[in-house]
Amino acid sequence: GGSKNFALVKKMIFENSDLTHQLLDKLSVTVSDYLNAKIETGVNAVQIFDTWGGILAPDHFKDFSLNYIEKVISLLNKKGIPVIVFAKGVHHSIKKLSNCGADVLGLDWTLDIGKVKKKVKDKVSLQGNLDPTVLYADKNVIEKETIKILESYGKGNGHIFNLGHGILPDTPPQNVIDFVKIVKEKSVKYH
Repeated sequence: GGSKNFALVKKMIFENSDLTHQLLDKLSVTVSDYLNAKIETGVNAVQIFDTWGGILAPDHFKDFSLNYIEKVISLLNKKGIPVIVFAKGVHHSIKKLSNCGADVLGLDWTLDIGKVKKKVKDKVSLQGNLDPTVLYADKNVIEKETIKILESYGKGNGHIFNLGHGILPDTPPQNVIDFVKIVKEKSVKYH
């Protein structure tokens, strides 16, 4: 079942880190095999998600997540296909994450995309980072929040506008349509 504090997996990290590393190593190989199969079938990009990375302390994130993200990427036969990494809540490790071998960093909505851009420079492109709950608002609010992100990123290439996490299931479809139109219209000024 689900968990609010991930106590069982964190307990495993601390009580049996050797087993945890063995499991993560096997998972890394399996994930890279899966992504390589996707690349072979002609996908346009692959994305690695670590939605729970932010529940780990910075050194534990490095040991039990980042090292394995790097391993997955190192085992990919990219064939020019971009690799996107999304690790939610890892403000403390953005610079390290930008050096993991990914082409794009997905950012959650709690980060200022302009500050991240300054920190990582041109090392990677940035994807994100509108708070998905903004799509509950009316069109004017969606436009205002979209423009804030565009202004924060500023002019230039390397920004893939997206939500800062997945779309919520009860999001009104019309708001999504409006959001896409707003991004297309307003981003021209910046790119």
